[in-house]
Amino acid sequence: MDLGLSGRVAVVSGSSAGIGKAIAAALAREGASVVIGARGGERLEQARAELATMGSPIEAVVANVGTRAGADALIDAAVRRFGRLDMLVNNAGGASGPAGFLALSDDDWQRVWEQTLMSAVWCSRAAIPHMQRQGGGSIVMIGSTSGHQPDVVVPHYNVAKAGLISLSKTLANSFGGDHIRVNIVCPGLTRTPAIEKTAVRRLEEAGQSTQGMSASEAVNAYWSSRRSFPLGRVGEPEDIAGLVTFLCSDRAAWITGDCFNVDGGWTKSML
Repeated sequence: MDLGLSGRVAVVSGSSAGIGKAIAAALAREGASVVIGARGGERLEQARAELATMGSPIEAVVANVGTRAGADALIDAAVRRFGRLDMLVNNAGGASGPAGFLALSDDDWQRVWEQTLMSAVWCSRAAIPHMQRQGGGSIVMIGSTSGHQPDVVVPHYNVAKAGLISLSKTLANSFGGDHIRVNIVCPGLTRTPAIEKTAVRRLEEAGQSTQGMSASEAVNAYWSSRRSFPLGRVGEPEDIAGLVTFLCSDRAAWITGDCFNVDGGWTKSML
């Protein structure tokens, strides 16, 4: 399906690996010019080189969008390079720190708040005026099922992702008149480098050999025994990227303010 993204410009934050990189790749395959951003220069450059083989223009920007200056720098670089901005995917963020509410420090809360929620606030605030001037655009937040079905291990992450759901709806209602659509995609457990490392470590700690296992096999071996997935497996980054790319396109022209779970059926609620 041709989604009509050729010639359009996208920014994807937190896109040197995992879900963000898969989203950037999906957009590039559809012909979009893509600006990828992350804090780590070496891995970001590796991602840029890989994405460039798809034939679309790729720009890599080292920027910490967990700061206002970093978010502004990422958006400014995109507009300076390509002259416009059509799509923003707020993917940056994640959980860090010890497990459980009482173990988390104020610094743990602040770090996750800035990297996960405020990064989306700052990037969106920098991007929206450009979209207004050119007559519209699409913003997609990457949330988490933890935002509405909290995991007690990561309370700070739950709260930040819940904030993203509210932010998405608020921006959709605020800027629909400018033809700017805003939606949020909430992945369930998805195979990323961090999830792979956790799975391998915990399998080996339990005395189970991971020799000969692929990363995907290790993730499924560990997590499938601990969570019930109706579709029988952990998600892949490409599972998320397909929906995000659709939401960025005009095929989703009458979709805004919505929250989509992509979790293999794991979420038990109907809403």
